[in-house]
Amino acid sequence: MKKLFAFILPLLAALTTPVHALPRITQDAILRDFLWEEFINLPKEDRPKIGLALSAGGVRGFAHVGVLEVLHNAGVPIDVMAGTSMGAVVGSLYAAGLPTDKLWEISRHIQMDTITPDFNLMGLLKLLFLQKLPSSRNLQNFFNQQIGHMRFEDMAIPFATAAMDVKTGEQVVFDSGPVDIAVRASMNLPGIFDPVPYRHRYLVDGAVVNYLPVNLVKQKGADYIIASVTPPDFYSQAPQTVAAYLLRVGDVRGAAMIEESAQKANFVIQNRVLDIGTLELDKLHEAGEVGIRSANENLEALQEDLILSAIDDVVQK
Repeated sequence: MKKLFAFILPLLAALTTPVHALPRITQDAILRDFLWEEFINLPKEDRPKIGLALSAGGVRGFAHVGVLEVLHNAGVPIDVMAGTSMGAVVGSLYAAGLPTDKLWEISRHIQMDTITPDFNLMGLLKLLFLQKLPSSRNLQNFFNQQIGHMRFEDMAIPFATAAMDVKTGEQVVFDSGPVDIAVRASMNLPGIFDPVPYRHRYLVDGAVVNYLPVNLVKQKGADYIIASVTPPDFYSQAPQTVAAYLLRVGDVRGAAMIEESAQKANFVIQNRVLDIGTLELDKLHEAGEVGIRSANENLEALQEDLILSAIDDVVQK
């Protein structure tokens, strides 16, 4: 390692000599960029297995798309992933092989009828007179349009998600079998959509039991875990509807779970998406832009931490 720095430091001194019309580049930045290139070019077996956990958060969770874009452009390798609720939607599409520009495009076309066929007068009548919540089954059709009838075993990046069985309160983990029903169940908001029947279970939103699935990423073998978090906003206006109150209760519970799970991650990116409601689908793109800003603000620190996690292999390369 001493020989490496003996070679690099004189080079850094020359490169950081002021040049007219060019911004000053610090020695730290040049060294970080050099070591980062060494890190991302390491063979997979010579670096930590990197996992990414994507939190729930409704529309706020679309910030994960911005985070994924920044990580991808920087060359951060992602070996395994997990997500719940909106984190399951974004994460599964990316893990299936869709690039982030496709996810941005999708965000411009998602409406409530993408999720439920009951967002109409007939759905309201069913709710009022049959006491039957809207179904989220359209989400499965949406997924099949985007990635086909894909199974977890066929995903480009190993992925896991979770839902809750409302009969038992148990967490139900999905990392095999069909993707569409698993993602639908993971974002099936309780009290908003009818529970999803699956293998004698009745499933609702995974955020109720695992708002930030760091543990699922760990279970898939990750050595280093990055958590992308969209914490709830409790400072916007008070809920005005029954649905909004139900979602706020979920957010309060989620905030406690975020704090506990985030402590088990190696690096946390906080996406503070404020004043966007859980179901404000017209603001997906706005949430994604918050993710871009948050990831860029944290990128250098993340790179340095990853380099240090494999420093022996980086300097011996």
